[in-house]
Amino acid sequence: MRIDENLIWLESVDSTNRYALENFNELPDAALVAASEQTAGRGRHGRCWVSPPNTNLYASFVMKRPGSNPAMSSMAASLGALDTFRKFAPEIGFWLKWPNDIFVGECKIAGILCEARTGQSGIVAGIGANINMPSALLQKIDQPATSLLQETGVKLNVKKFANQLALKLIEYYITYSISPEQLFEHWRNENMLLGQTVEVFTGSDTVKGTVCDIGRNGELILSDGVNKKTLYSGDIKINKNSIDFDLIKRKLNS
Repeated sequence: MRIDENLIWLESVDSTNRYALENFNELPDAALVAASEQTAGRGRHGRCWVSPPNTNLYASFVMKRPGSNPAMSSMAASLGALDTFRKFAPEIGFWLKWPNDIFVGECKIAGILCEARTGQSGIVAGIGANINMPSALLQKIDQPATSLLQETGVKLNVKKFANQLALKLIEYYITYSISPEQLFEHWRNENMLLGQTVEVFTGSDTVKGTVCDIGRNGELILSDGVNKKTLYSGDIKINKNSIDFDLIKRKLNS
């Protein structure tokens, strides 16, 4: 597969996810639509994704054969993004936070937003990755955030990052197609909050418990010591008081 046939670069678009969904039939399977600028980028739960021009990577990956478990589309996308960050900065401790965010320490560096086509098969995985975002812009985000520039002090060619990301996404898309169990186990093992006590905001309340497992549909299984509770969505609060970052470092170095 020639990567130049699967990487579609746009100078400006309101949302790469919207573009990919609207042009789904015309785009090749495993296409990565990327843009230099998003004017209406979206994150999870309807949040705005800060998208300054010519700074970060804003992209959407087209999966026309999502298989019998659509939750694994998000797993494939997050693993592809995680591997790409590690390729460009192997010395940095990137880790995966359920369900599909990539962090460095307590700071978010990338997020994934998967959307299914209404009434039809197929999924688009939106990926926002902070590449060359300077400190002044990072501080305007409503949660602790970082970028490759912030972590390494080196400015990176965003299109070079996009090329590597496209290759990694295709790699995990193939794994998803031929060995979903292997994909799930890899994704589960990369979730560094297994065994940690966390607080999860579900939209209506906050649930606290120890992450005792993650199911094959991506569900988070919490235990309060007596009962177990299963969550299919939510935001885990990340701060130094609630997360053992030394444990995460030990897992990453093991």
